[in-house]
Amino acid sequence: MNGFTCKNNSLKPILAGLMLGMAGLLSSCALTPPKSLMDIQAGEHFVLKQPITIPAGKARQTIQFGQLSGSGFNQTEQHCRIEIYALQTQNSVIQPQSFTIKRVQLGEEMIAQRAYGEQFAANAFGLNGQNQTDVVRLADMGYERPETMDLVHLYLHSDTQPNVYRLTCAGALSNGDPKDAPRSYRPKREQINRILGAVGSIAP
Repeated sequence: MNGFTCKNNSLKPILAGLMLGMAGLLSSCALTPPKSLMDIQAGEHFVLKQPITIPAGKARQTIQFGQLSGSGFNQTEQHCRIEIYALQTQNSVIQPQSFTIKRVQLGEEMIAQRAYGEQFAANAFGLNGQNQTDVVRLADMGYERPETMDLVHLYLHSDTQPNVYRLTCAGALSNGDPKDAPRSYRPKREQINRILGAVGSIAP
């Protein structure tokens, strides 16, 4: 008999379930989230109400508190950023128009990670000349969840401005501390329209 034959038929449903689960994980990133998670859906529109200048060599411009925030923004508050596909050698201007939202995707973005995490890993493996007492002392410190932003990507389409990529809106930077709520929540339609203010809005 050539090859391997699985004589235990009870394993077949398990293997089939695992394969379906893996396929679901691989394809989940391409699915539009249900309205229970995000009340903005593909087919709606991002209406830009004023020109936005993307500086040369940059791919995005940030919007916060109803206006363009320039090169910096407050990471402890919700914000949006509009992005382009390709960097330009000179300033580019995104002109006001209605962009179709082709796809909606939820995500999470890590902004910073505790430096002592790397130091502890080095110590734990006997690096930097640290002794066992130091490793135990570092182990007793405890570790917080890295600070992240929960976000939503709204992928945009325009026949006249094909270099416009997406509008990404994010909650405040947080390590999961309940005190950061509700600023740390992923923004939905109402919050996004408040962030955009006079710059634009999400519309059916």
